[in-house]
Amino acid sequence: MLKAARAPFVAVLAAMLAASPSARADERLEFLADQLRNGADFRVRTQAALALGATDDAGAVPLLCEGLDDSNDTVRSASAAGLGKLARREGLDCLRHHANDDSASVKSVVERALKTIEGGGSAAEVAPSAYVAIGPTTDKTGRAGDGVSKLVRSAVEGKLGALGGFALAPEGEAAAAARRVLAKRKLKGFFLQTSVEAPVFDGGTLKVQVRMTMWTYPGKALQGEFSPSVAMPGATQGDPPTEDRLIRMAVERAAENFAQTARANN
Repeated sequence: MLKAARAPFVAVLAAMLAASPSARADERLEFLADQLRNGADFRVRTQAALALGATDDAGAVPLLCEGLDDSNDTVRSASAAGLGKLARREGLDCLRHHANDDSASVKSVVERALKTIEGGGSAAEVAPSAYVAIGPTTDKTGRAGDGVSKLVRSAVEGKLGALGGFALAPEGEAAAAARRVLAKRKLKGFFLQTSVEAPVFDGGTLKVQVRMTMWTYPGKALQGEFSPSVAMPGATQGDPPTEDRLIRMAVERAAENFAQTARANN
């Protein structure tokens, strides 16, 4: 999961564990702040935001408030989720300021964080209730390479991580290992398979659709399908960055639909 982006990130954090407690805390915040502000890969910024939310440190609040202004929807969602997990009232003002985020998915996470803090609760107390394996992506865009597959995986991981309550299975996990995890942690298993359709450009409007199927895990019995589409008027044909943005939005909507269904079935 996010192997290329997370490997150096995790390695540096692990090295910090050897420092003294006070120095470790200060250095960790400084490191995470730099990653959230300057990480070239949005996946690194997303992981930094989620890690800041797990610090239980008041110093993380202004950093996550900065993250709410990130250009990437997933990073903003992770920043809002981090503020909700910290559950500190110092984060209320910036969350309220971003309550009308342009992204519906980000707005949903902001609203949930506000409710958590205003209600005096802690998002950190919510334990995972579902175990999710993300299957390979079927890429029908016609592009070369595995960029679309990586985009889909990171979007699903980022969305489920921001929503909370979902533990992610490692890639290539054996069925026997999955059963042991499910039994030990008393979780319900799900497998997600995503297909990205070829972008459609018509009359100046670019449309992207994804199809996400939901299966049991590890048994893989079909449970349902989510097929959101996203359109952007005034787009330019053959514009990969715009296509990527729409693919991410559609995948995040599908993941959010899955999350709602999974919770309703628990």
